[in-house]
Amino acid sequence: MAKTFFKKVLVAVNGHKSSIQTAMYAIMMARSYHLSLKVVYVVDSATVKYLEMNNLLLSEEKSIFLNQLTQDGVNILSYVAGLARSKGVKIESELLSGGVFNQILKAAESFNADLILMGSSESSGGKKDLKKSMLSRDQNEILANASCPVLIVQKPNIEAEFKIF
Repeated sequence: MAKTFFKKVLVAVNGHKSSIQTAMYAIMMARSYHLSLKVVYVVDSATVKYLEMNNLLLSEEKSIFLNQLTQDGVNILSYVAGLARSKGVKIESELLSGGVFNQILKAAESFNADLILMGSSESSGGKKDLKKSMLSRDQNEILANASCPVLIVQKPNIEAEFKIF
């Protein structure tokens, strides 16, 4: 068997369809190549704090909003853990809080990740049925500052492959 370049893979999920597809891709990789897999979700408390400081979010709303984001993160991590179990893959998952790119980079460093996987972002390109892939600010920061390779996964029909894998 060929030696793999990657042994430890960190997957950043945020609830978008592309991040769930990325988690599926990572689970398939982990099963195929016997990789250690860690999945992280970051509650973006830094942005919530910014919104509150600029009076775009009331103090009373802040805790409700953070609680909802935290519950979303718990649900998403649980869903991904279920996907992994369905394929016989053990994963480590972690719910983090703070600035998204900082927390992902710290998690990758503490996990000694050999690879970071992230989903792509899509926006309407303005023309009929034209989609344009773009990177968010956080994704750009991760790409610029990661100490290991970063893979942006764009595999929109992975659900069908995942079902039969």
